[in-house]
Amino acid sequence: MEILRVGEEREPVVVIDGASGDPAALVEIAARARFTDAARAGSGYPGLLGPAPVGYLDAMVRFVLPLIAAHFGTGPVVPARARGNFSLVTTPADALSPDQRVPHVDTADRLQFATVHFLSPDNADGTGFFRHRATGFETIDAERLPAYHAALDRERADPPPPGYRIESDARFERIGAVAARCDRLVLYRAALLHSGLIAHLPDAAADPRRGRLTGNLFLQCRASA
Repeated sequence: MEILRVGEEREPVVVIDGASGDPAALVEIAARARFTDAARAGSGYPGLLGPAPVGYLDAMVRFVLPLIAAHFGTGPVVPARARGNFSLVTTPADALSPDQRVPHVDTADRLQFATVHFLSPDNADGTGFFRHRATGFETIDAERLPAYHAALDRERADPPPPGYRIESDARFERIGAVAARCDRLVLYRAALLHSGLIAHLPDAAADPRRGRLTGNLFLQCRASA
């Protein structure tokens, strides 16, 4: 396990290798799942989402709860809500919407956490973390959200060029990155600006056995009584 501290805010990013011990079994489960276009589920994810087994998601929750308490300054926490899925990036770079071309947060809540569990044996496209240059924000909470949205609205008048955000540009500075490695799990605060570092799409991007397959968990926590 490695603990990264990214950016000026020194936000923790926890990286665990060999997280499940059997990623091939999870790939086979995903290969039998029914994936749907993320947009149909109201998600901005650039690809497909599939159901993940409850036992897998429960195991991830149990695994990360003590890591959150130990490394994110929360003290002991318990789960308030959890959801998760398998994910496949399938949207070509030139087909991304303007919002998909820039880093994002999953929620402006400092007690929600996200995991990315890399399951592909042959894909190194990882996850990057960013600072918004105009505001200086690296995390977006409820207090910062109005100023951040106002800045984004001004920037939308001149949309970013097509493509996944991989490196720094005039609007966002990359402050950290974790390369994908099979059975590597990355845990971070969902309010930390991040983006998939998608350098290329596999030829069979929609095939769980050959595409960029990840398991994802979104965990809302509350302080333990």
